[in-house]
Amino acid sequence: MPANLLGMQLPRRRRLVAGMITAGLAIGALGLASCSRPVSHYAVEVAMTSAYRPDTGGTLWQHQKKGPAEEVLAGDMHCHVSPPDHPLEASRDPEATIALAREEQLDFVVLTPHVPARFFEDDGLRSAVLAEQDELRRKLAAQSDGRTVFVLGMEYTDHTYGHVGAAFADLRAVLSDVSAAEARANPARFFERFVARGGLLVIHHPLSVPLDSSIPMARANLSWRPFTDQGPFPAEIEAVNRLAFGIEAYNMVVTHLRDRYLLGDTPRSLRETLIREDQEILRQGRRLVPVGGTDSHSDYLRPATFVRAAARSEVGIRDALAGGRTCVRSAEACSFEVRAAGDSMFRGVGASLAAATTLEARASGGEVEVMVNGESAARGEDGELLRVTLPGSGCNVVRARVGEGYSAPIYVGCAFAD
Repeated sequence: MPANLLGMQLPRRRRLVAGMITAGLAIGALGLASCSRPVSHYAVEVAMTSAYRPDTGGTLWQHQKKGPAEEVLAGDMHCHVSPPDHPLEASRDPEATIALAREEQLDFVVLTPHVPARFFEDDGLRSAVLAEQDELRRKLAAQSDGRTVFVLGMEYTDHTYGHVGAAFADLRAVLSDVSAAEARANPARFFERFVARGGLLVIHHPLSVPLDSSIPMARANLSWRPFTDQGPFPAEIEAVNRLAFGIEAYNMVVTHLRDRYLLGDTPRSLRETLIREDQEILRQGRRLVPVGGTDSHSDYLRPATFVRAAARSEVGIRDALAGGRTCVRSAEACSFEVRAAGDSMFRGVGASLAAATTLEARASGGEVEVMVNGESAARGEDGELLRVTLPGSGCNVVRARVGEGYSAPIYVGCAFAD
């Protein structure tokens, strides 16, 4: 079907598509990506109409509030926009992005246009990336009504080693700190200064390894190689691996197209990534935070990351992310809280507790499953007080699935998390 005719037949949002048709279009979209990006955008949009949409009603949001100084904000941590992305890569411009974010009731969106690997080593590429960001900032300022907080970031795109989301730092200041010559001599320096200036790094779709499939895009390796391959790795990749604050546990495209339709196991990547994150927390001895993004290149967005923020601002959102007060896919998991058996005070996602052997846990909004160090430890109903036995009095990483949502960790007996 011609692209313009397909577009005419489909309303802009919330199209009703039968499940089998959607599955066929989803798989077709992956194949079309190799020959005609614009047509594939339409097909992906059709396929994504059946992707999970969390409840964004006021009742749930109010239910998750923890006092007047904190509220749950819904956002997307991985969103492409053209320009700066090439039109064949992203079909949605800043104006359409603003309208779509408003329609989906998003409180914040981190914009992540692609930038090439080691762009910071070349003066021409540095200037081009800064000019693109300046122009995007100008368009957002001119068109945004303030309903959604837009954060300018980027997706560092290394086709050999993996993709990295980077945001919340002043890129111009970072590049002023690190000249092109210094970056060539020490590529890790760029990411070190980015984090030192308050930036946050996220490892994108870390376990998206190639599938044995007839669909070309399914055979692409989009994984984070330090998680899926043997080193050694370049200095800048090693730097990201030790400096990244978070891991993209929920990538909506991976979950809906790859896992649901090609593997028949919708939560597979989400589940496996959270287990890997817990393993990395214990192995590296540092905090790591799960985030979610749509990885949208066209006409779809969803709430994918939820943060418990003290302020509805870029600073408030950044602080909530850095503090690990997040949940992904749906907001229910942000209600997860625990206390040492016998204590009076519960503590929520991102918190650090003293060592204990037994916890009491609870959450609201759906069925609850508590995981300890990546393994299921207890199950219960909405609001039920659960008793959780820890495997020892050392460091334990505790998180929960609540309904369709997954929480960030609560750290018990982990000295590095204090």
